Amino acid sequence: MTSSRTISLLAAATVLSGWLAGAALDRSAVGTPVWQTMGAEAWARFSRSAVFGTGLTMDAVVGVAAVALMIAAAVSAASDHDSQREAPVSLVLAVIFSLIGLLCAAKAAHLVQFLVAAQPAADLQPIFDEYLIWGVDLRAAANAVAFVAVVWALSGLNVFAAPRNLGAAEQAAVEGKAAAGAATLASRPD
Repeated sequence: MTSSRTISLLAAATVLSGWLAGAALDRSAVGTPVWQTMGAEAWARFSRSAVFGTGLTMDAVVGVAAVALMIAAAVSAASDHDSQREAPVSLVLAVIFSLIGLLCAAKAAHLVQFLVAAQPAADLQPIFDEYLIWGVDLRAAANAVAFVAVVWALSGLNVFAAPRNLGAAEQAAVEGKAAAGAATLASRPD
C-alpha cells in the first residue's frame, strides 16, 4: 500500500512541477512571440529586470525543490510495501526531465549574465536566439515532460483506485466475517 508520506511528497512535487511547466509553457507560447516582435533589445531590457530581480532566485528555488521532492517521493515509494512498478519508473523519468529542465535554466541564466552590460543590438541577437533554444524551447519541453511523468506517478499509486485484489487467505477471512455477520443478523428476532 502506498504510504501517506509518499502521496504527500508526490503531491507537493506535482504542484511545483506544474508551476514550472506552466511558467515555461507561458514563456514559450506568450512571451516568445512578443519578444520576437519587439526585438532582442527589448528582451534584454526585460531580462535584466526580471532575472536580476527575483526571477533567477525563484526559478532556482522552485526547480531544486521540485527535484528534491521527486527524489524523496521515489525513495519513499520504493520503500512502501505493495508499491506498483509504474510509480518508481515514472518518478525516475520525472526526476530526469526535471534535472534537464534545471540544466536548461542554468544555461539560460548563464546567457542572461551576458546582459549585465549594455550591448549593441547586433551583439544581443545571437544571445537572444540561443536563449530561445535553451531557456524557452528545451526548458519548456523538459518541464512539460517532467510534469506529465509526475502526474503519471501520482495516478500510478492508485490513490483513488478501488481496493486491491485480496489473496486467498485474506478473501477467506473477509468471507468468514461476512458469513458470521449474516448469521448474527439471521438469528435476531425482529
